[in-house]
Amino acid sequence: MSYVMVCAGLAGRSRTGRPAPVGQYLKSYDPEAHDGQGAVVWTRDVTEARVFLTHREALLCWQWIPRNRPRRPDGQPNRPLTAFTIEISPVAAEIGQLN
Repeated sequence: MSYVMVCAGLAGRSRTGRPAPVGQYLKSYDPEAHDGQGAVVWTRDVTEARVFLTHREALLCWQWIPRNRPRRPDGQPNRPLTAFTIEISPVAAEIGQLN
């Protein structure tokens, strides 16, 4: 079985003022981008979503700590993608084979 990450909302306040991409799928994520602040791209098309082979792999991606900025200013682990509340959803095997 394959899995995709779906945005369920923001874990806190938006720093950009843009609405959360609720219901969209993670397309790409680079935790090292923007000096460890991360860069994320969401998509409405499940066939463009990043596919994870296991639930655990998706969870580890969400919790990933950038090597170039492992700590936030408050001393806590820096996990940029955790700014989003997510769901990890199973997808049909055909979707997993597209990526």
